[in-house]
Amino acid sequence: MTRVAVVGSGVAGLSTAYRLAPDHDVIVLDRDAIGNGTSSRASGVITTPVDYPDQPAWSRHAIEFFRELDGTGVFEWTDREYVRGVRPADVAAARETATSVDGTGSFDAGDDVTDVTDVRLVDADAYADVFDPEAPYEKALVWPGTGYFDVDEFLATMHRECVRRGVEFRPDTTVESIRVTDGTAAGDEVAGVETEYGSVDADAVVAATGSATPDLLADVLRVPIRPFTWNVAYLEADLPDGVPMGGDSVLGAYWRGTRDGRLLVGTEHRYGGSDRDTAPPEDPREIGGELDRLLREELPGILASVDADATVVRYECCPMADATTPDAKPIIDAPAEAPDGLVIAAGFHGAGVMAADSIGTAVRAHLTGESAPFSLSPFALDRFESSDADFPFRTMFRQAVPDHGA
Repeated sequence: MTRVAVVGSGVAGLSTAYRLAPDHDVIVLDRDAIGNGTSSRASGVITTPVDYPDQPAWSRHAIEFFRELDGTGVFEWTDREYVRGVRPADVAAARETATSVDGTGSFDAGDDVTDVTDVRLVDADAYADVFDPEAPYEKALVWPGTGYFDVDEFLATMHRECVRRGVEFRPDTTVESIRVTDGTAAGDEVAGVETEYGSVDADAVVAATGSATPDLLADVLRVPIRPFTWNVAYLEADLPDGVPMGGDSVLGAYWRGTRDGRLLVGTEHRYGGSDRDTAPPEDPREIGGELDRLLREELPGILASVDADATVVRYECCPMADATTPDAKPIIDAPAEAPDGLVIAAGFHGAGVMAADSIGTAVRAHLTGESAPFSLSPFALDRFESSDADFPFRTMFRQAVPDHGA
């Protein structure tokens, strides 16, 4: 049986182990506790069709998995539409995104919400209970194939299911390098990994290590991956029942209600502020000024449930840092220039948890040669002309985010 060493126990590592375990000998190694890295700081906002607009089959596969997993272990999935306000200047572009245009509001319970390609453009007034009367929106784009869950519950359930399938876990074990059959020359075959406690033999290695991936692969392959963070705040807010999730692509922000009635708000925080310097700060847990500016100056004029004096219950910032690529899309590939048996699954720009099972399915396809139910080419390493990691930051939002200063 093929032995696979998966480095990293976040969503990419766990979904890979889950899909490989039935017919592979899988070991997952992590420098921290299982599932305690970047993935554990995710918001649980699952907007796969929004963030992977050009890969509907990829999105559909991911959403269907969450619905199937619902009720397993402690995992609970909640269907919830996602609404993005559209300013008058952006209506024409929004019409190109939408697959249907009408003046109706929310989807009825009887509507089919499984088709992630069904994106509606509606009048913003249809969401008068969501948007502030002074919100700058003429229309709203509505995605039905979205939802949310508690990420800790998801990671715990995936861990349990992997154990049930026979996966071996080694937490608190730092992997220092990839071992190949003849030194470190690319083109050789993977032989395993070197850890702080010695060698682990493996026929294949999956690097699911986020922003640490360039360092892990330094001896065998260069990859264009760099760190950044998402900043998140939880607000006290008077939310209507069943309020949809939402976002604003101009402000570069997203939000959703929580089970305890609060409002979670997140935004990208680029290291170095608006100059988009690639150097991380001395403290990677830094909360950027962009978040407070959003909460106090922008959001009160967007959402009816938020005012400038809203109480911030807590702030969050992923201390491990997230990872991104030059086009803000992940690398999931077994590159020709890499040692045979090496697969990379990293650089998800905060859109990794929402892709969960699609990631594991894609990695399996690379290792086994099986066909995947979606295209793998959008995630190939060779789509980039350079492997340098000092590229400018690119937002995952479809429109440009205005610079407000450092």
